[in-house]
Amino acid sequence: MLEMTSRTAVPVPVAPLDLPGLGVANAVLATHESELGALYDHRINVALLRRALSPGLQDEVRRALRTPGFRVLVTVSAGGRAAEGLQGVLQGFPLLEEDVERCVELLSDLTGCKQVGVRIARLQEAMCPRFHVDRVTLRAVCTYEGRGTEFAAEDSVDRRRLGHLAGGVADEDSGLLRSPGAVHVAPAGDLLFLKGEAWPGNAGRGAVHRSPGADAASPRLVMTLDPL
Repeated sequence: MLEMTSRTAVPVPVAPLDLPGLGVANAVLATHESELGALYDHRINVALLRRALSPGLQDEVRRALRTPGFRVLVTVSAGGRAAEGLQGVLQGFPLLEEDVERCVELLSDLTGCKQVGVRIARLQEAMCPRFHVDRVTLRAVCTYEGRGTEFAAEDSVDRRRLGHLAGGVADEDSGLLRSPGAVHVAPAGDLLFLKGEAWPGNAGRGAVHRSPGADAASPRLVMTLDPL
Protein backbone atom coordinates (compact mmCIF):
# COMPACT_ATOMS: atom_id res chain seq x y z
CA MET A 1 0.00 0.00 0.00
CA LEU A 2 1.23 3.46 -0.80
CA GLU A 3 2.02 5.77 2.07
CA MET A 4 -0.79 8.24 2.73
CA THR A 5 -0.23 11.73 3.99
CA SER A 6 -1.56 13.06 7.28
CA ARG A 7 -3.95 15.44 5.55
CA THR A 8 -5.69 12.71 3.53
CA ALA A 9 -9.44 12.40 3.81
CA VAL A 10 -9.60 8.98 2.19
CA PRO A 11 -11.10 6.43 4.63
CA VAL A 12 -10.24 2.80 5.24
CA PRO A 13 -10.56 1.05 1.88
CA VAL A 14 -14.07 -0.08 1.04
CA ALA A 15 -14.97 -3.32 -0.67
CA PRO A 16 -15.66 -2.83 -4.37
CA LEU A 17 -19.04 -4.52 -4.02
CA ASP A 18 -20.12 -1.63 -1.78
CA LEU A 19 -19.85 0.78 -4.71
CA PRO A 20 -21.83 1.10 -7.93
CA GLY A 21 -20.09 -0.89 -10.65
CA LEU A 22 -19.36 -0.03 -14.25
CA GLY A 23 -20.12 -3.51 -15.46
CA VAL A 24 -16.36 -4.03 -15.33
CA ALA A 25 -14.84 -6.46 -12.84
CA ASN A 26 -11.77 -4.32 -12.19
CA ALA A 27 -13.47 -0.90 -12.01
CA VAL A 28 -15.63 1.09 -9.60
CA LEU A 29 -17.85 4.11 -10.09
CA ALA A 30 -17.39 6.65 -7.28
CA THR A 31 -19.93 9.37 -6.62
CA HIS A 32 -17.93 10.90 -3.75
CA GLU A 33 -14.20 11.46 -3.25
CA SER A 34 -14.20 9.32 -0.09
CA GLU A 35 -15.10 6.27 -2.18
CA LEU A 36 -11.80 6.40 -4.04
CA GLY A 37 -10.32 4.32 -1.23
CA ALA A 38 -11.56 1.36 -3.28
CA LEU A 39 -8.36 1.73 -5.30
CA TYR A 40 -6.50 0.10 -2.42
CA ASP A 41 -8.30 -3.15 -3.16
CA HIS A 42 -5.96 -5.31 -5.23
CA ARG A 43 -8.85 -6.35 -7.51
CA ILE A 44 -9.48 -2.76 -8.61
CA ASN A 45 -7.28 -0.88 -11.07
CA VAL A 46 -9.76 1.70 -12.43
CA ALA A 47 -11.91 4.22 -10.55
CA LEU A 48 -14.19 6.76 -12.17
CA LEU A 49 -15.24 9.75 -10.07
CA ARG A 50 -18.48 11.26 -11.40
CA ARG A 51 -18.41 15.06 -11.51
CA ALA A 52 -20.65 17.87 -12.74
CA LEU A 53 -18.69 20.85 -14.08
CA SER A 54 -20.10 24.25 -13.19
CA PRO A 55 -21.40 26.48 -16.03
CA GLY A 56 -18.53 28.89 -15.36
CA LEU A 57 -15.93 26.14 -15.68
CA GLN A 58 -17.57 24.89 -18.86
CA ASP A 59 -17.29 28.40 -20.29
CA GLU A 60 -13.55 28.48 -19.51
CA VAL A 61 -13.11 25.05 -21.10
CA ARG A 62 -14.80 26.22 -24.29
CA ARG A 63 -12.60 29.31 -24.32
CA ALA A 64 -9.50 27.13 -23.98
CA LEU A 65 -10.70 24.99 -26.89
CA ARG A 66 -10.99 28.12 -29.01
CA THR A 67 -7.30 28.82 -28.35
CA PRO A 68 -5.16 26.91 -30.89
CA GLY A 69 -2.15 25.33 -29.25
CA PHE A 70 -3.53 25.72 -25.72
CA ARG A 71 -1.12 23.73 -23.55
CA VAL A 72 0.05 23.67 -19.94
CA LEU A 73 2.97 21.54 -18.75
CA VAL A 74 4.06 22.23 -15.19
CA THR A 75 5.09 20.57 -11.91
CA VAL A 76 3.10 21.70 -8.89
CA SER A 77 3.44 21.08 -5.16
CA ALA A 78 0.72 19.27 -3.25
CA GLY A 79 -0.45 20.21 0.22
CA GLY A 80 -2.24 23.47 -0.41
CA ARG A 81 0.58 24.97 -2.50
CA ALA A 82 -0.56 23.85 -5.93
CA ALA A 83 -1.44 27.41 -6.95
CA GLU A 84 2.25 28.33 -6.74
CA GLY A 85 2.86 26.23 -9.83
CA LEU A 86 -0.33 27.18 -11.65
CA GLN A 87 -0.39 30.94 -11.21
CA GLY A 88 0.55 32.60 -14.44
CA VAL A 89 0.26 29.52 -16.65
CA LEU A 90 -3.52 29.44 -16.11
CA GLN A 91 -4.00 33.18 -15.79
CA GLY A 92 -7.46 34.09 -17.01
CA PHE A 93 -8.83 30.64 -16.21
CA PRO A 94 -9.51 30.86 -12.43
CA LEU A 95 -12.13 28.10 -12.27
CA LEU A 96 -9.98 25.72 -14.29
CA GLU A 97 -7.06 26.51 -11.99
CA GLU A 98 -9.22 25.79 -8.94
CA ASP A 99 -10.36 22.47 -10.40
CA VAL A 100 -6.82 21.41 -11.24
CA GLU A 101 -5.72 22.24 -7.68
CA ARG A 102 -8.48 20.03 -6.25
CA CYS A 103 -7.56 17.15 -8.56
CA VAL A 104 -3.89 17.51 -7.63
CA GLU A 105 -4.79 17.22 -3.95
CA LEU A 106 -6.87 14.10 -4.59
CA LEU A 107 -4.00 12.39 -6.39
CA SER A 108 -1.59 13.44 -3.65
CA ASP A 109 -3.91 12.07 -0.97
CA LEU A 110 -4.14 8.72 -2.74
CA THR A 111 -0.42 8.30 -3.40
CA GLY A 112 1.34 10.36 -0.72
CA CYS A 113 3.32 12.21 -3.41
CA LYS A 114 4.61 15.72 -2.72
CA GLN A 115 4.63 16.91 -6.32
CA VAL A 116 2.39 16.29 -9.31
CA GLY A 117 3.11 16.68 -12.99
CA VAL A 118 0.24 18.53 -14.67
CA ARG A 119 -0.42 18.45 -18.39
CA ILE A 120 -3.42 20.17 -19.97
CA ALA A 121 -3.68 20.25 -23.74
CA ARG A 122 -6.03 20.97 -26.58
CA LEU A 123 -5.74 17.85 -28.73
CA GLN A 124 -6.64 17.34 -32.37
CA GLU A 125 -5.31 13.80 -32.56
CA ALA A 126 -5.04 10.74 -30.36
CA MET A 127 -1.91 10.91 -28.18
CA CYS A 128 -1.87 7.16 -27.44
CA PRO A 129 -4.22 5.52 -29.96
CA ARG A 130 -3.32 1.91 -29.06
CA PHE A 131 -4.44 0.17 -25.90
CA HIS A 132 -1.55 0.14 -23.46
CA VAL A 133 -0.57 0.30 -19.77
CA ASP A 134 1.43 3.01 -17.99
CA ARG A 135 4.67 2.52 -16.01
CA VAL A 136 3.43 4.77 -13.21
CA THR A 137 1.79 4.26 -9.84
CA LEU A 138 -1.49 6.07 -10.44
CA ARG A 139 -2.50 8.42 -13.25
CA ALA A 140 -5.51 10.74 -13.16
CA VAL A 141 -7.13 11.87 -16.40
CA CYS A 142 -9.98 14.28 -17.04
CA THR A 143 -11.33 15.03 -20.48
CA TYR A 144 -12.96 18.39 -19.90
CA GLU A 145 -14.47 18.44 -23.39
CA GLY A 146 -14.69 15.80 -26.14
CA ARG A 147 -14.66 12.04 -26.10
CA GLY A 148 -13.14 10.66 -22.91
CA THR A 149 -10.35 8.15 -22.36
CA GLU A 150 -11.27 4.59 -23.33
CA PHE A 151 -10.48 1.72 -20.97
CA ALA A 152 -10.97 -2.02 -21.26
CA ALA A 153 -12.45 -4.55 -18.87
CA GLU A 154 -9.73 -6.69 -17.31
CA ASP A 155 -11.45 -9.98 -18.07
CA SER A 156 -12.03 -8.99 -21.71
CA VAL A 157 -8.48 -8.33 -22.89
CA ASP A 158 -5.57 -10.50 -23.93
CA ARG A 159 -2.50 -8.65 -22.65
CA ARG A 160 -0.31 -10.60 -25.07
CA ARG A 161 -1.69 -8.30 -27.80
CA LEU A 162 -0.99 -4.95 -26.11
CA GLY A 163 0.83 -2.22 -28.00
CA HIS A 164 3.62 -3.38 -30.28
CA LEU A 165 2.86 -7.01 -29.43
CA ALA A 166 -0.07 -6.80 -31.84
CA GLY A 167 2.37 -6.48 -34.74
CA GLY A 168 0.73 -3.35 -36.11
CA VAL A 169 -2.73 -4.89 -36.32
CA ALA A 170 -5.57 -2.67 -35.07
CA ASP A 171 -6.77 -3.34 -31.52
CA GLU A 172 -10.21 -4.35 -32.80
CA ASP A 173 -8.66 -6.95 -35.13
CA SER A 174 -5.63 -8.23 -33.21
CA GLY A 175 -7.43 -10.47 -30.74
CA LEU A 176 -6.72 -8.07 -27.87
CA LEU A 177 -10.42 -7.51 -27.20
CA ARG A 178 -12.25 -10.70 -26.35
CA SER A 179 -15.76 -9.27 -26.48
CA PRO A 180 -17.53 -6.39 -28.29
CA GLY A 181 -18.44 -4.77 -24.95
CA ALA A 182 -14.88 -4.71 -23.64
CA VAL A 183 -14.32 -0.99 -24.28
CA HIS A 184 -15.71 1.66 -21.93
CA VAL A 185 -15.51 5.46 -22.19
CA ALA A 186 -15.01 7.93 -19.34
CA PRO A 187 -17.63 10.71 -19.69
CA ALA A 188 -16.39 14.26 -20.20
CA GLY A 189 -15.81 16.04 -16.89
CA ASP A 190 -15.39 12.86 -14.85
CA LEU A 191 -12.03 12.13 -13.21
CA LEU A 192 -10.55 8.78 -14.21
CA PHE A 193 -7.92 7.09 -12.04
CA LEU A 194 -5.79 4.42 -13.71
CA LYS A 195 -3.47 2.20 -11.71
CA GLY A 196 -0.17 1.65 -13.46
CA GLU A 197 2.40 -1.11 -13.41
CA ALA A 198 4.36 0.66 -10.64
CA TRP A 199 1.51 0.59 -8.10
CA PRO A 200 2.66 -1.81 -5.34
CA GLY A 201 1.64 -5.35 -6.24
CA ASN A 202 0.15 -4.32 -9.58
CA ALA A 203 2.89 -5.45 -11.96
CA GLY A 204 1.30 -7.11 -14.95
CA ARG A 205 -2.10 -5.63 -14.07
CA GLY A 206 -1.85 -2.02 -15.11
CA ALA A 207 -5.13 -0.52 -16.32
CA VAL A 208 -5.55 -1.05 -20.07
CA HIS A 209 -6.55 2.19 -21.82
CA ARG A 210 -6.08 4.38 -24.90
CA SER A 211 -6.79 7.85 -26.25
CA PRO A 212 -9.79 8.27 -28.57
CA GLY A 213 -9.56 9.97 -31.92
CA ALA A 214 -9.88 13.75 -32.32
CA ASP A 215 -9.55 16.28 -35.12
CA ALA A 216 -9.69 20.00 -35.79
CA ALA A 217 -13.48 19.91 -35.95
CA SER A 218 -13.82 17.94 -32.70
CA PRO A 219 -10.86 18.81 -30.45
CA ARG A 220 -10.51 17.57 -26.88
CA LEU A 221 -9.30 19.40 -23.76
CA VAL A 222 -7.53 16.84 -21.59
CA MET A 223 -5.79 17.04 -18.21
CA THR A 224 -3.32 14.36 -17.14
CA LEU A 225 -1.85 14.21 -13.64
CA ASP A 226 1.12 12.06 -12.60
CA PRO A 227 2.60 11.71 -9.09
CA LEU A 228 6.29 12.62 -8.94
